[in-house]
Amino acid sequence: MGRRKSRTFMELASPAETSKEPEVRAEEWPTAIYARLSIENSGKDDQGESIEGQVEICRDYIEEHPYLHYTDTYVDNGWTGTNTDRPQFQRLLGDIYSGRIKALVIKDFSRFSRDYIEAGNLLENVFPALGVRFISVADRYDSLETDGSANSLLIPIKNLINSFYSKDMSRKVSSAVHARQLAAAHIPSMIPYGYIKSTTREYRFEPDPETAANVTRIFQMYVDGVSLSTIANTLESEGIPSPGRLRWLRGQTKDIRYKTSRWAPTCLSQMLRNPTYLGHLVFGRMPTALYLGKPDYKYEFDESKWRVLRDMHEPLVTQEIFDQAKVIAAKSQREFGIMRAKSAEYRTQNVPIFENVLFCGDCGRKLSYARDTHKPERMTGRYYCPNKRMHGSFTSINQDKLKVIVWQAVKDQISIFCGYDEAIQKLQGGATTARLEEYRSQIQSLGLQVKNRRDRLERLYEDFADGILSPEDYMQLKKKYESEYQQFSGELTELQGRLSRLKKSLSGENRWLVHIREFSDAEAFSMDMLNTLVEKVLIYHVPDGSLQVEILFKYAAERDLLIEACGEMGGDKK
Repeated sequence: MGRRKSRTFMELASPAETSKEPEVRAEEWPTAIYARLSIENSGKDDQGESIEGQVEICRDYIEEHPYLHYTDTYVDNGWTGTNTDRPQFQRLLGDIYSGRIKALVIKDFSRFSRDYIEAGNLLENVFPALGVRFISVADRYDSLETDGSANSLLIPIKNLINSFYSKDMSRKVSSAVHARQLAAAHIPSMIPYGYIKSTTREYRFEPDPETAANVTRIFQMYVDGVSLSTIANTLESEGIPSPGRLRWLRGQTKDIRYKTSRWAPTCLSQMLRNPTYLGHLVFGRMPTALYLGKPDYKYEFDESKWRVLRDMHEPLVTQEIFDQAKVIAAKSQREFGIMRAKSAEYRTQNVPIFENVLFCGDCGRKLSYARDTHKPERMTGRYYCPNKRMHGSFTSINQDKLKVIVWQAVKDQISIFCGYDEAIQKLQGGATTARLEEYRSQIQSLGLQVKNRRDRLERLYEDFADGILSPEDYMQLKKKYESEYQQFSGELTELQGRLSRLKKSLSGENRWLVHIREFSDAEAFSMDMLNTLVEKVLIYHVPDGSLQVEILFKYAAERDLLIEACGEMGGDKK
């Protein structure tokens, strides 16, 4: 196994080509490995491109560089590099932002990202600002050693080539898929609700015994004058899983969002317009094509862009019912447009200002906003959790009342700032704290311990080679010193991180301090204040029917460190 690993690495960089090894540094770099494989290549083993091959190459590199301390591996298997919203990629970025990861090793740039704009922003702006070291093994690139030379200047070009390659592949794949669709040798990847893949005919659908009748019933209810909201509520009350939840229950998706997916008017509206239920194969309703700037699935409302192959499977509704539903939907759309035109001024004055930060603390869902159109004197609406199944009722909170609560919480934050203002000025003037001195002393001590264990390991091998130590004694002492080296290195890294965060919190870079000072003279609540200071607002439903509000502020960790330091300086505690 070891021999094969060595050979894999040497194929990427021969000794003659490898740049001079940098001196071993006293500090340790908590290092992550990131590997990615696209859907087309997932599961294949192709010259180091497989997940196992990528991780192996990165591990070899880390093992050969003692200043890199392996911490974690992040793997996105079956994800395209053009989409940065990959689960493990996002987890990696979260750990980088938190300071847990300070070095990242990948096999090559294409594994990291094929979006040259996003990759360029991370490599040229985000990572340097966070002090993160970026290493691409196959490209022989280490961000710590770039100096603006031609080598480092090739990075954006390489990322751009990766991006163009992905778009070119997207164009070719899309053309091939479209040709297969027109030849009836392809079916949509998202099988419409009410159908399953045919067990007797290739590239065809057949009615789903469990759900086909639901589709027929939905069309009939709508034609009979039942509103979409009432249909959705009826299906929910009867315990019929929505299309998304059914996919979750059947194991067709692992996306946690679909676990609690509910019937909604939007979903029903799209079903009522879908010619698939007339027995046709329909393509282009949910298009995705990178080269067209559509990397993710989005519903296409323009039916002229749909590609329809007629009479390909058994219909679930008649043409008469389908046409009636279409006429009713068009009438409802016109009436809705007229209503929105009449209420345009009212809606402009009554915007949901908390829509991006307000969530249910019990189930995690974003709260919905409802305006009271029957009482226009109320210039604000109310927020409620749509998850009626959990709460049993639509408990709501008025927007004006929520503004008062949030404004009071912001004033409390401003009060904290004013209470520590004198201590803050001393700290920014160069005053130190007992905690700072303690960290510096501990770091110095641990640095000596790390150096001592590293020196012992080097001398240990020399003693073994000279015959002073037996193989048994050598292995025993080597294991002991390596264990101590890792322990002290880990403690040193953690302490260095604490010191760095503490020093930053005491400096002008403290983001909580910068932003709270910006609003220290504010006399009223504002949207700018909300967007700058508030991370999230959680509404909890208390059993007695009342509500509890929790406000999570941005940069809370930096605030708490600053308060702790001010407390050591003798500042008032509020």
